[in-house]
Amino acid sequence: MSDDKLRLAWRIGQPMSMPDEGFERMRKFLLEHREVVDEIAFFETISHHLYLPLEFYENVAATFKRRIATLKNDGVLSVGINVLTTIGHVNEGWDIFEPLPFQAMVGHDGSVSKSCACPNSLELRAYVAGKYTLFAKAEPDFIWIDDDIRMAHHGVDYPCFCPTCLEILSNTLGRKFDRDGLVAELNEPQAAALRQAWIEQNVQSIERLLAHVKKTIHCVDPGIRTGLMTAGPGWTTYSPPAGDRWFTALGASKARPGGGFYTDERPIEMLGKAYDIGRQCALVPDEVSDCQYELENFPYAPLRKGLKTVINECSLAIAAGCNGIAFNALGGDASEAGLAGKEPLLRRIVDTRRFWERLNKECEGRGLMGFWPAWHPHLMARRSVREGEDWFASSPFYDIRKPEVLSRLGLPLGTGRRGNGAILAGRVAEGFNDEELREMLAGPVLMDAFALEVLAERGLDDLAGVRILAWTDNGMAERFTDDPLNAPMEGALRDIRSEFWGDPYMKSARLALLSPDVRVLSVLETYLGKRHEPCVTAYENSLGGRVIVMGHAPWRFVEAKQPQIMNAADWTTAGTLPVRIREIVPVVPMVRLAEDRTRGVILLVNSGLDSVDEVTLEVRAPETKVSLAGPERESRRIETIPTANGWSVVVGDIGAWEVVALFLGDEQV
Repeated sequence: MSDDKLRLAWRIGQPMSMPDEGFERMRKFLLEHREVVDEIAFFETISHHLYLPLEFYENVAATFKRRIATLKNDGVLSVGINVLTTIGHVNEGWDIFEPLPFQAMVGHDGSVSKSCACPNSLELRAYVAGKYTLFAKAEPDFIWIDDDIRMAHHGVDYPCFCPTCLEILSNTLGRKFDRDGLVAELNEPQAAALRQAWIEQNVQSIERLLAHVKKTIHCVDPGIRTGLMTAGPGWTTYSPPAGDRWFTALGASKARPGGGFYTDERPIEMLGKAYDIGRQCALVPDEVSDCQYELENFPYAPLRKGLKTVINECSLAIAAGCNGIAFNALGGDASEAGLAGKEPLLRRIVDTRRFWERLNKECEGRGLMGFWPAWHPHLMARRSVREGEDWFASSPFYDIRKPEVLSRLGLPLGTGRRGNGAILAGRVAEGFNDEELREMLAGPVLMDAFALEVLAERGLDDLAGVRILAWTDNGMAERFTDDPLNAPMEGALRDIRSEFWGDPYMKSARLALLSPDVRVLSVLETYLGKRHEPCVTAYENSLGGRVIVMGHAPWRFVEAKQPQIMNAADWTTAGTLPVRIREIVPVVPMVRLAEDRTRGVILLVNSGLDSVDEVTLEVRAPETKVSLAGPERESRRIETIPTANGWSVVVGDIGAWEVVALFLGDEQV
């Protein structure tokens, strides 16, 4: 992506687009806030159920053609159509809509979707061609394809095992498959090649459908731009995010990374969504210049999400890699009272646009810096299946989101591999070959003992400096040693009572040292005070990489060892971690700096409910002018203090769930 222009788009449902009176009220409302309306997209349907007769869409398309012309005449530069359903999202309204007249999705267990169709069905492809032809003839500037373009969770889990898909696999591999036999074989430990072939078929199923959509649209008008919404890999890699192939197949110039965050009951989840958005942004091809975050307040019930939350999550999305916002926030109430209820949201967006534009400009072309929670798009295809395991069952050891908790300790996280240290959690390392793992281990690495097991299976555990002697699942706490990396908590005890939580990650690894150069940071200690083997170690290996192994409950209750983790992470980078937060406060840094670190932005989020009176940031960058701004703060120059390897700055009074930004090298005040 190479466009620093911020785009604010509005997605409009049928209650505001189809009835003349609803459209006129919506039109008047948005034009009154023209400064935050760069683009408008009309939803083509009211349902996540796929099938409505094409005759229904003939009227919709004709209406949209008039609406698009009206808004273009009003001066709205970009007006198009958001096709919500191409194969269907979930089972919805199956008793009131007509049943699918073509092959439905079939799950691995034989369950049949009521609302979602197999993308390989010829009948479905004919229907899709008819539908997209109608909307291309409405003369839109663009057509969005929504995130039902996936091969997972369509009212059935892990599709599609229909006869058509089984026949495709049979023809590809040259032998006959039935559903029961294929599912059984996919669960066999030795069936790695079959699992990879099946996941590749999932990628190709979507790739073929998107190419079909592109051809259909461009047969009507090759000038219509296309956009693709994707689903987050934090959800599943059964339907791998194949950004390069899917965007190419569609000829897309617009991207919308997706994911759910619908209520501020658990505001911490907006951070998880931001990182998942960042993972998707990292996969968007460079030629796709328009990347819009989906601000989704579905199902639009008041009081579910505060205005501050909306502004915060959009700010985080820009920091994660988006350069626009697609607001799905107006809902279906097109009455004057309903729209009046949205007035505070529009006013807040108007007030925030300048900050977002500045943030977007300073983020453009600069990757998110920090430790990369390692993952691979084909993780599910490449993972091991041990005897008796169910490949289709959810496993916490392949959850790529686990390390995100470290951001709350002040550790900056990256969403791409290049230039960042790596975090290996659980058995995610199975997604990489030996060469890729060696490359990681030649740099900064934080890993847990489950990842160490994977390295041992590959004969690479010597690069971590330790091996696992045994596991224990009860009666253990963690005692910090007097190693300087534990300062100022040398000798402290982390007693989190692992047995309480029913968490398989809470086991303790007893580590054996493979080199006298391994530093022991923590040892296991029983509740009765008896010391045991090391459980946390630091080692500089023969490749020059510095590796931390965390063998005792690495991803839970880590607040109790914040100094150790931050010291250890800083040590692995030889003091070049871009930002170091000195206090123990729940301030999350998102760092996007130029390669030479002279320009860029450091976004700070207070992820707690108490105000942070003071936080000291040590920034490993050349001295430069720095200013502080935020959605709720006017920009002002801020004083920096030179340090041995950069400079530090003190930021005061960050309110609960407040977002602020440090702009480096920016002349604007």
